[in-house]
Parts: sequence; C-alpha cells; structure tokens
Amino acid sequence: MQFCYGDMNHIRILEEAEFWKRQESEHTVVIREIVGNLEKEFEEKLKDFQRVFSSTESTIMQYIERLNRSCYEITPEVVENIINIISNTIIQSQAFINFLNNMMKDSTAVKNTVTAPVVINHIIRESKYYIGIAKAYLSNVS
Repeated sequence: MQFCYGDMNHIRILEEAEFWKRQESEHTVVIREIVGNLEKEFEEKLKDFQRVFSSTESTIMQYIERLNRSCYEITPEVVENIINIISNTIIQSQAFINFLNNMMKDSTAVKNTVTAPVVINHIIRESKYYIGIAKAYLSNVS
C-alpha cells in the first residue's frame, strides 16, 4: 500500500485489512484441505481463526459502507476507530502466525505432509506482509 492518498489512506487501509482478513480466512481452509489427517485440536483452532477473520472482514466491510454513506467524512473519531480496528487486525494476524508456527512444530500430520510446511510458511509470510502494511499505516497516523 502506498501512503500518497492523504485522508483516503484511512479508507485504503480498511480495504487492505478487509482483503487480508478474507485471505487469512481462506488460508485456514487451505491448510485443512492439504493436511487431511490434521489433529482435531489444530483443526478446531483453524476453524476458530476462520470465524474470527470472517467476522472481522464483515465488520470492516460494514464500516467502509458506513463511511461511504457519509461521503467518507474523516473526523478524529473516525480515525480513532480505524486505528482501533487496524490494531486489532494486527493482533489477530500475529496470533495466527504464532499458532501456525506452533502447529508446524507440534503437528505430526503437518510434518508428514510434504507440501504443508511450504504452504504454511507462505501463509505466514503473507500475514507478516499484512502486519507490515498495517504497522506502516499506524506509524503514519501516530
């Protein structure tokens, strides 16, 4: 994300967050599909993450729609709300990364599926990429 949009940076980061929460939700499905015999505890945790990511994506979409109806009026309160939303998405993504690292270390099924570590490492890199974008936004508004 480039930070050259002035007040519209606030909208752009919401669009980025919406996209990446959808991606992370889909990534939980990809992992469950490629690791067919995944241990129940990891499968359930992935489903939990999917619900959280989908819910967050939906919340962000609703917030963008509300901003659209207000003709994107960016008040200090709106900026504060966006900062809170983005901060929350960073926490979610970091928790997901931590979980994935632990799952790769502790799951026999992941270790026994040749492609799983490659795919999971790719997913981790993508979540880290989003965190970088989100942190850059926060550092520009602080």
